[in-house]
Amino acid sequence: MQKKVRLYTNIQAIAGLFILTLPIFIFFGQSNKTITVTMIVGYLAFCLLFTAIYFLHTKILFPLLYARKKHGLYFGILLLLLVIIALAKPFDYFISQPTPQGPIPLGSPSQKGSPGPLLDIVSIFLFLLALVIGVAAETNKQLRLTMQRALQAETEKANAELAFLRAQVNPHFMFNILNNVYTLAFTQDSNTAPAILKLSNLMRYLTDDARNDEVPLEMEIGCMTDYIELQKLRLTEKTQVDYQVKGSFANKKIAPLIFMAFVENVFKYGVSNHKNSKLVIKLSVEHHLINLYCENTINHDKKNGKSTGIGMENTKKRLQYTYPGRHILEVENNQRTFKINLTIHLV
Repeated sequence: MQKKVRLYTNIQAIAGLFILTLPIFIFFGQSNKTITVTMIVGYLAFCLLFTAIYFLHTKILFPLLYARKKHGLYFGILLLLLVIIALAKPFDYFISQPTPQGPIPLGSPSQKGSPGPLLDIVSIFLFLLALVIGVAAETNKQLRLTMQRALQAETEKANAELAFLRAQVNPHFMFNILNNVYTLAFTQDSNTAPAILKLSNLMRYLTDDARNDEVPLEMEIGCMTDYIELQKLRLTEKTQVDYQVKGSFANKKIAPLIFMAFVENVFKYGVSNHKNSKLVIKLSVEHHLINLYCENTINHDKKNGKSTGIGMENTKKRLQYTYPGRHILEVENNQRTFKINLTIHLV
C-alpha cells in the first residue's frame, strides 16, 4: 500500500514538472530565440494559469462537487473552463511573444499574414492533464487516509485484544497463588506467614506495576523468583527444582508477566507427590537477548488432554502482539518431558 502511495506521488510530480517545462522546450526548440523580460512574464503567467486551474480543481471542484455527487455542476464548470482555455489560447500566446527581431509568427515567415490555428491543442492537452493530476492527487490522498484508518483500526484492535489477554492473565495467575497459600494455611504450615508476605509483594506487583506496558526486567525476575519460592514451600523431596538466573538486567525492560505462564506451567504439570520429578527454569540475559528455558517431567495424572492452561495460551498471543518478529518460541513435548525455549530480542 505504501509503495502505491509513493508511486502515485512520483507520477504526479513528474506530470506537474512536464506541464510547467513544456512551453520552455517548445519555445527554445525554435531558432533565433532569446530570453526577454516579456518572455519571462509570459511564461510566469502561463505557469500561474495552469497552477490556478490545478488548485481550483483539486481543492474546490473535486472535493466540494464531485465528491459530494454534484456531478452535473462539476462537469459543467469543467466544460466552461475548457471553453475559456480554447478561446484564450494561452500556449499559442506565449510562444508568439515578440523577440528583439520582431514578433514571432505562429506559421512560417511567408505566412505572416495567415491566421493562426483554430485550436490551441497544447493548452487543451495541458488543461486535461492538470485535471488528471488533480484526480490522481485526491485519489492518492484518500488512499493514504484509508491506509491510516486501517492501520489505526488494526492497532486499536491489537491493543484491545492485548489488554483483554493481560486482564485474563492476572486473575488466572492470582487464583493459582491463592490456592497454594490456602493449602499452606489449611495444613498450618510454619511457612504460611512468609508465603503471605511474598504473596503481598506479588499482588502489589500485579495491581500496580503490571498495568504498565513495560516494567524493569529486575522487577519481573523478582516476581518470578517470589512465585518459585512460594511453589517450593509445598513441594516434597521427590521434586527437584533447578532455578538459575544469569546475566546483566540493568536498564532493560520487558512486558510484565510474560514469563509467568511458562513458569506456572512447569509447577502445574510437572509436580508429583508420588514420583520423582525434576523442574528446570533458567533465565539468561546477554546484550539485548533474553532467553527463558523451562523443562518439567510430565505428570500424566495431572495432564488434562491437550490443554496447557489459559495463561500459557494467552501469553503466546501476547508475544505475537508485543514482540512481532522479535521472539522465537519453541515447544517440545515427547510425552515424558515438556520443554519451553523462549528467546526475546529487546530493542
